[in-house]
Amino acid sequence: LPAEERRYWQETLRARGEVRDSLDFPALALDDRGEPIPVVNTDPATALFLESRTTPETVLGTVAPFVRPYPVGLFVEGLGPVVANDAYASRSVWEGFRDPYHSPRVVWGREVNLLFLGLAHRIAAASDSAGRPLEPALEPYLRELHQALRHTLDAVNASGLQHAELWSYEIAGGELRPVRYGTGSDVQLWSSTDLAVEFMLSRLPRP
Repeated sequence: LPAEERRYWQETLRARGEVRDSLDFPALALDDRGEPIPVVNTDPATALFLESRTTPETVLGTVAPFVRPYPVGLFVEGLGPVVANDAYASRSVWEGFRDPYHSPRVVWGREVNLLFLGLAHRIAAASDSAGRPLEPALEPYLRELHQALRHTLDAVNASGLQHAELWSYEIAGGELRPVRYGTGSDVQLWSSTDLAVEFMLSRLPRP
């Protein structure tokens, strides 16, 4: 990383204090020796959206990397969840994952929409029409899902680039500023999921 950017993330990490909780996440892939490549990534957003037979504990475990602040997890305040975090991997892995869709400096709108749809799906499945938990034991689970959804929505909207394909950031004067990613475009086939997200969120029962 450039010196100013490295300094920014080091100061961010110090400001949040010592990291005490471990972070479990699925590997991005296997290397040529069959060993896991330890890169935190947004691929599980697809499973969050498509799978339905999972326990609340499994769902919250899937969501955790999305809401843990970078450089521990994927979440960047005022930006959204970046597609990858290679901080747990070796330098050779760092150099191997620099395409836009695996860069730790890029937010991918498609993955963000899958996360929103997955969270909305889980909230709706555990709530009645008035937004109350179907069972009292589900209340903490729903509270965490609502918090994850609100937190991520606020960050993505704050970027001002929520309808772009890809967006990133720059560090200047000790501040993080969202910027459009150079190779991204605004019109993709999956862009229609913006409408699906708006529809799902509008129908979501409020707690």
